[in-house]
Amino acid sequence: MTTVTSQPERSVRDDLLRAAVGLLDEHGPDALQTRRVAGAAGTSTMAVYTHFGGMSQLIAAVADEGLRQFDVALTIPVTEDPVADLLATGIAYRAFAIDRPHLYRLMFGSTSAHGINAPARNMLTLSLAEIDLYAPSFAHLVRGVHRSIQSGRIMVASAGADGSATTDAEVVATAAQFWTVMHGFVMLELAGFFGDLNESAAAAGPVLSPTATSLLVALGDTPERVAQSLAAVTVRA
Repeated sequence: MTTVTSQPERSVRDDLLRAAVGLLDEHGPDALQTRRVAGAAGTSTMAVYTHFGGMSQLIAAVADEGLRQFDVALTIPVTEDPVADLLATGIAYRAFAIDRPHLYRLMFGSTSAHGINAPARNMLTLSLAEIDLYAPSFAHLVRGVHRSIQSGRIMVASAGADGSATTDAEVVATAAQFWTVMHGFVMLELAGFFGDLNESAAAAGPVLSPTATSLLVALGDTPERVAQSLAAVTVRA
């Protein structure tokens, strides 16, 4: 007698999530439909409701999975040059956005699936420990900025020479400045304002690099040291 065993609950949920991420990557947010996701996962439409409660919760889970993969993509080797590491994080950030544009847009609320937007959180109200816990992808930028402050490469108003007096709020707000630069650039790039994606890489030289350099210098670094850090990142790449 053949024993029929059911597919483990966790596996069905994972299959649905993988299918949804794959459809989003390949076809965009309009592909996130209950029947298409269930079909791609090899299961029934009811499974979407059983394991997620509906499409809105599945789309939120897709955004969470995107942020988890984003966290992995931004995990780079740490060197003795915190500014070089910060710049390298920016390069990894841009590469992810270009490679996964539909997922990137959904993660950061610039697109929606059937009018459903990914949930957002106010990062400026979080401590460094809370950033690590609730926003691990953003934490890479925060740690890079914090290390750059502690090394004396960049400064905020209250910081001493070693950055010891810097508050969590100041570190997070400074990291948010770098995030704004990166996000603004890649969103314009993805929208085609710097040419198509085959051409837009050329915009990094005259637009992104000088903007990042200007921000670092405005925060206390020198053009010479920034150039050295940028050269170190280029060699690393």
